[in-house]
Amino acid sequence: MSSVCIIIPCYNEATRLPVNVFLSYMQQGENVHFCFVDDGSTDDTQTVLKAMQAQYPNRIEVLILDQNQGKAGAVRAGMLHCADKSFNYLGFLDADLATPLGAIADLTTVLEANPALDLVMGSRIKFLGVEIKRDPFRHYVGRIIATIISNILKLPVYDSQCGAKLFRRDRVVALFQEPFISPWLFDVELLARLIRQYGRPDVLEHIAEYPLRQWIEQSDSRISSGYVFKMWYELYRIQQKYKNV
Repeated sequence: MSSVCIIIPCYNEATRLPVNVFLSYMQQGENVHFCFVDDGSTDDTQTVLKAMQAQYPNRIEVLILDQNQGKAGAVRAGMLHCADKSFNYLGFLDADLATPLGAIADLTTVLEANPALDLVMGSRIKFLGVEIKRDPFRHYVGRIIATIISNILKLPVYDSQCGAKLFRRDRVVALFQEPFISPWLFDVELLARLIRQYGRPDVLEHIAEYPLRQWIEQSDSRISSGYVFKMWYELYRIQQKYKNV
């Protein structure tokens, strides 16, 4: 059975981390491990995480960052920390579990069925038979942003910003070694780095989007409304850096 490690970036999650959901999931099988990255939290997040680790010391690891680095920095630190361990796949999910833990098995199945794939991305596509719940305003703004990102990358990607992604372990160091420009738009850079590696026509053989069966938006967003203005500048910087790929 393939072994999987999921990075969970955490910043001041002491009161909202769904601890019981994680612990209940741990009882279902032994092939999935978690690396919780405490991203310089100022509350009791570290205490909560270490209590979880004490219950499953062989399958839960806690990585402590002294200073807050943002989601991109936390995910990058966790991925590089676990890249030399004996996992088949490494990925990340958001701590609020908007994407349920059951999606890990679905994403793993996609990679196992397609040896050429380096990355499978969860995608929030709403159609009959799935449960995708998003705030309407954020959904429509998100679609505009997604269209712009698709144009920047010149790739027909539907949902680059979904916080559920799984990689083959042997691709992780090459993709995460270099720091990211943006703390929140690092997913765009990951795709740009894959394009840089394979070339735009061939990269489609190495990336797949998988429609999630469930995604429920959580109300406590960590992205401030003021970030919307900064985001456009970060997209511009990303476009300039990777414009020749």
